[in-house]
Amino acid sequence: MLYNALRAIKRLPQGNSGKTLDDFADADAINLWAKEAFTLLVETGIVVGNDGMLIPNCKATRAQIAQILYSLLSK
Repeated sequence: MLYNALRAIKRLPQGNSGKTLDDFADADAINLWAKEAFTLLVETGIVVGNDGMLIPNCKATRAQIAQILYSLLSK
């Protein structure tokens, strides 16, 4: 949802974290409809994962969302 909102207002994050989806062991578990968003958010460093995993099919905690928002607002 965050990706879609940022795209709608033309405020997608910029930058290069040096990471790609291939750096995460569970990247193949990302649904096709979410792959574009995950790709951008990982490559720009907004989403950093945890212990080499993105865990794309689980609910995010408040702490994880807070970190994503902090990373986004810090760019």
